[in-house]
Amino acid sequence: VADQGARSAQCHACNGVGPRRVAVTRFILALIRIIALSLSFCLSTLAAALFITFVLFLGSDPTWLENDPAVAVGAFGFTIGVWFEIAHSLFAVFFFLVLIAEFVRASSLLFNLIAGGGLALVYMVLTPYAFDLPYREEQIWIAALAAGFFGGLVHWILAGYRAGRWLGPARDGEITADQ
Repeated sequence: VADQGARSAQCHACNGVGPRRVAVTRFILALIRIIALSLSFCLSTLAAALFITFVLFLGSDPTWLENDPAVAVGAFGFTIGVWFEIAHSLFAVFFFLVLIAEFVRASSLLFNLIAGGGLALVYMVLTPYAFDLPYREEQIWIAALAAGFFGGLVHWILAGYRAGRWLGPARDGEITADQ
């Protein structure tokens, strides 16, 4: 009778599905989430690089692209260079923050915007200022911070709003970021 009660409690904990099936389902959901987060990382860093290109390289004036094809080629090259620089510099820090966000279930827009801005500040601190642009240093810092916010917004739209949902419903007494 005790064995039957333990078996019943075990099946109740996994909603009538065997524990092996639950583990496989969680593994598949985690794998899908890793793919979604990787895609989100690529696209959010690209969005930040495009923002930097628009603000710093083009001076917020897109007519440069129409008037001179050399500027369009230069803007493309600048965007790709900035994108790769941002992506390789912030890869580990991004996934550390995402790991925290997933297990705390921090899916709010505000969290993602602050995280994007924080990553931009980390990037500006860790990489030496070596741009040859006609802007003061504080203008470049502000543009980088705004690009981080924009990257955080893109990440939230693509994947951040579902942070932690693959873990299943929150248990009673579990602390989440939404509380």
